[in-house]
Amino acid sequence: MYTNKLPLIGLALGVALWSGCGGDDGTSESTASGTESSTDTDSDGTTAGTTMGSDSQTSNTMTDPAGTDSDSDSTDSDPTDATDTDTTDTETGVTDSDSDTEPPAECGNGVLEAGEECDDGNNEDGDGCSADCAVENNAECGNGEVEQGEDCDDGNTEPGDGCDENCNSENIEECGNGIAEGGEECDDGNDVPDDGCEADCTTSPSECGNGITEPWGNEECDDGNDVPQDGCENNCTITLPPSCQPPENYIVCDQNLSKNDPMAPFQAIGIGCSQDPLESIIVSNTMFQSSNPNAWQIAKGFGTYIDPMDNERLYSPEEGESFIIISSGLVSAPNGQGIVTEANGSQVGNGDNQNDDSNSLPMGMSPQVGSNNGNGGTPGMNCAPDLDCSDSLLPQWNLGQGDPNDKIWFSWTTTVPTGVLSYSISFVYFSAEWPVYYNTVYNDLLIIWESSEDYWGNISVIDDKPTTITSLGPYWTADPNPSCNGDTDGPGYTCNEPQLQGTGFESHAGSDWITINRPITENENLRVFVFLADMRDSILATGAIIDAFRWNCDECIPADDPLCTGEVPDPNCCGVILPM
Repeated sequence: MYTNKLPLIGLALGVALWSGCGGDDGTSESTASGTESSTDTDSDGTTAGTTMGSDSQTSNTMTDPAGTDSDSDSTDSDPTDATDTDTTDTETGVTDSDSDTEPPAECGNGVLEAGEECDDGNNEDGDGCSADCAVENNAECGNGEVEQGEDCDDGNTEPGDGCDENCNSENIEECGNGIAEGGEECDDGNDVPDDGCEADCTTSPSECGNGITEPWGNEECDDGNDVPQDGCENNCTITLPPSCQPPENYIVCDQNLSKNDPMAPFQAIGIGCSQDPLESIIVSNTMFQSSNPNAWQIAKGFGTYIDPMDNERLYSPEEGESFIIISSGLVSAPNGQGIVTEANGSQVGNGDNQNDDSNSLPMGMSPQVGSNNGNGGTPGMNCAPDLDCSDSLLPQWNLGQGDPNDKIWFSWTTTVPTGVLSYSISFVYFSAEWPVYYNTVYNDLLIIWESSEDYWGNISVIDDKPTTITSLGPYWTADPNPSCNGDTDGPGYTCNEPQLQGTGFESHAGSDWITINRPITENENLRVFVFLADMRDSILATGAIIDAFRWNCDECIPADDPLCTGEVPDPNCCGVILPM
């Protein structure tokens, strides 16, 4: 740097004066000696001029004698600037170029520059980057310093302590420290067996079906059984209860039933065919009470009447291939085709099947009123458990002097699947008491009873009465003093109507198929009873056919709906639906 400004000013003036005087004759004009020069060459090949300076380049203007070239160079003040290159004159093709030399890299300044392999900010050897900024490969494993190429350095070369003899990191496993490391399957910090992680840090074995939910074996549940669709499957995964299945999806299992099979009476009405709710109604706690095996039969038909409208037997199964016939007397065995037929009028002399005659209903049933919390008066509402919420039984029970005889009954429990909104059951009722003992103490009784979370009581209710000859009297005839010499125009079958042929109830009465529709709440438990008894005596048989217990995916129509109060009620109405 200059410390005296006067010589620099004088030099600059001299240069300016000199450059303004020459250059027209093409001769070279020299300037004061300096460390930086710039030469411009005109199109005629002569040198225009050269300016010399020690540290700075001033703006030089060269005038072409012909007036065709003009170059201007800006001042460079940084001695380390890279080479500057001027553009080529587009008119003459003369190129002006300025060149600055880049300074050499400075090792040790912490900046990686051209020609350096590394730069760690110092000029020391042995730290991975040498004093001349070259990479060193002389790391010393075991010196306690992590150097170039080392993962670790714990000050020794012993393996097995997390840093091996080559200063590579190790995965150290310590079973029982509560941390699953390396090849350990688990580590629960203890040596308790069968808790999911064994003492050797392997996963405990699991066994689906042992009744213990073992999550380490990916078990979601374990109920200890192999019952399908019960909430926990055979592979120990949880399943939701199945949705309502339409009846046509159920399998049929009543083709060739044996009375020796305790499930036969239930399978005959279409339930208990399997433990899969997608194909059957699952039942439990099944009970069948009849000391005389001839008081009931499983049959594929009853009577001999063939309906000319469809060319089928009138009393044929409503579902599957069989149904159950129960009687307060005896039932003949089926023939080779599975059909039960009785001798003409035989049921008048058919009685005393020697079953239980005690004056009570099965446990879980009662004739006492159950609505209004046991006070009666509001049938179907505010039901008291195990009492008759229909309030229908007590008057008819009292009419028969509370004296049931030749009792036969069966029952089952089931759980209502998700999506089920109602259920139905079908029956036929026959009586040898009609018409002579209509509205008397000999008021033989059929009860179909529901016990659920919402309702307890008789569901076979006809005109506020249970199923007896008294309640069915208006169904068979409008005559208050019926006889076979009177009106037989009702929708049921009486006296000598051909529909009773082969039933043994000729000259008496029988119904067509009657269906009961009931609302129900999904996922609750339901118990159903079917009970038949000869009231006040043990003669003159009463019989019933039971079939087709079914879940329904639709609600039944409330009984007070206009669809149910007309002359021909909708078949999906809640309650007893009498065929017209």
